[in-house]
Amino acid sequence: MHVMISCGDINGIATDIFFRTFTKHVFPDMQFSIAINEDTAREVCEKWNVKYADQCMHFESFSINVLPCKQYAEYHPGSSLSDASKLAIESLDVSLNAVKNGHADALLTLPIAKDALNAEGWKYSGQTDWLKHEFKGSNPIMILFHGEMRVALASVHIPLKKVSHSLTIDSLTDIIHGVNQSMKIDFNIECPRIAVLGLNPHAGEHGLLGDEEQDIIIPAIESAKSNKIECFGPFPADGFFSRPSWKNYDAIIAQYHDQGLIPLKLHAQGHGVNFTANLPIIRVSPDHGTAYDIAGTDLVEEHSMISAIDAIRTILNNRKSR
Repeated sequence: MHVMISCGDINGIATDIFFRTFTKHVFPDMQFSIAINEDTAREVCEKWNVKYADQCMHFESFSINVLPCKQYAEYHPGSSLSDASKLAIESLDVSLNAVKNGHADALLTLPIAKDALNAEGWKYSGQTDWLKHEFKGSNPIMILFHGEMRVALASVHIPLKKVSHSLTIDSLTDIIHGVNQSMKIDFNIECPRIAVLGLNPHAGEHGLLGDEEQDIIIPAIESAKSNKIECFGPFPADGFFSRPSWKNYDAIIAQYHDQGLIPLKLHAQGHGVNFTANLPIIRVSPDHGTAYDIAGTDLVEEHSMISAIDAIRTILNNRKSR
């Protein structure tokens, strides 16, 4: 099982979680490669007392291959710098090409700063949007999960004032179908139960507080039900996660970013995984950003990285069993 890792922004906590993971943990059934500039790799390895030789990072009991990138970036933890952003962009491209060409079984992307990459000409709102561009005709779905809680987003990295304009019956129906398939194939749940949250306060109060539920969300749910998908809602988002009844559902579809990710991250407590469903490849990442304010300090924890690696193993095995 071979995992390709993109280096992310080396000056955020990407470098910390990478080295904390592999200096403290061993994954005997897995092989890893990372796309990074060789001179940058030597520099960060020296900082972490890891030997670098023959295009490999040599940890205590195993090695990680380096797939070289041309862009050099000097290691300055806590700073958003142009050369690191350019390296992050190149690393994403090199890593994805390795997976596309069959040289690795899965892609693990380390955190990037989207605005910093956009300043260097990267034209995407995030890595999910980038993957949609890379896989023409795909409809990738962001699913974040920990344990029994799996939250899918109907809209990703869209300003709140534009969320309602992005929702249509067809788009939400496609999301429901995609989540249903992912639960079956990636999570090995034969008859998934899917909860759909409302967009407006109190799920619209029958049109009193907004009409998206009546005009879009309910018709999409009914359409999914007509295709024998066990789909329920819309549920008021403010109270849904406050009761243990959320555990009655295998997946929860939130209408926008914070509606779903705040409760997920509170539940996960730093162990969550970001998974891109509905793609021909497996792509996961830790469920956090660059966190420049703690980069290079002892405050960084690697739990989400370890959860992401474990998720690759589970999802790959589930896909093979199908």
